Amino acid sequence: MKNLSALALTALLPSATVAHYYFPHFVINGQVTPEWQYTRKHDNFLNPSWEDGAFLNSNELRCNKGASNHMREPQTAKITAGRDTVGFQTYAGTDGLYHPGPVQIYMSKAPGDVRDYDGSGDWFKVAQWGHRAAGTADSNWITWKMRQFTFKMPAEIPAGQYLIRIEQAATHQPYTNREFYVACAHIEVTSSYNGQKPTPTFKIPGVYSRDQPFFKYDSWAQPQPKVCPMPGPAMWPNNNNLKNLT
Repeated sequence: MKNLSALALTALLPSATVAHYYFPHFVINGQVTPEWQYTRKHDNFLNPSWEDGAFLNSNELRCNKGASNHMREPQTAKITAGRDTVGFQTYAGTDGLYHPGPVQIYMSKAPGDVRDYDGSGDWFKVAQWGHRAAGTADSNWITWKMRQFTFKMPAEIPAGQYLIRIEQAATHQPYTNREFYVACAHIEVTSSYNGQKPTPTFKIPGVYSRDQPFFKYDSWAQPQPKVCPMPGPAMWPNNNNLKNLT
């Protein structure tokens, strides 16, 4: 029965990949690591989490639904601030992201072992992919059909263990009920940085509300808006990792 279930699931994957995806691979200096080696598995598989008025206020906004069941499973990747390029990749069966919308990467320092950390501390943003200056049509989003999202770890990251989180929030309808695709990975940052702590910081949940402009943006409006307001606060330490041309 297990084998039959696996075969049936595999048969369904090609059609599922057109619309939905997840991020099981962590990427270090161009090397795509095995599924869930460093990423924290969740129980949502290919499914998005719908923002129906509750998800923005749920702890599962941090690392996806059921991720708390897998906290101690991943290894912790060793990263050097100011040198290494890191990020996430979608699973092998997909051609990329087929929903319009921004991708963001957040980090939160664990008070100890990241395998015991639930993400309830402070978060900050380190990278973001937006849309091109031509407008907000699906193909103008830099994320459109992309599979891999990587950035250079800023030198201004204090040493320690972190949750690093990728998020896509799709901008298509039904209106404010955004689709969220979320995953976290475990990293340990080596750094000689002793300056100001990353800022601005925020909590997850708490960073978003349905009253914010991003959640009121209507991607089906006519005429179509030329600019989509990005969710979340500014990046640390600057906008060097702002991947858009608007």
